[in-house]
Amino acid sequence: MKYPLVTLVNDFTFSFLGFWFCLPVGLLLLLLIIWLRFLLSQDANILTAS
Repeated sequence: MKYPLVTLVNDFTFSFLGFWFCLPVGLLLLLLIIWLRFLLSQDANILTAS
């Protein structure tokens, strides 16, 4: 099997691939933090109401 003339990962595409791999992980962490804050605020409202 011959290698392609342009490698898939070089100095130019490495940062691009890293960005697209880190973006979903960062978004998931952000959603998890927002969700946990929402749940904690709900628990605080329940505790103060009773």
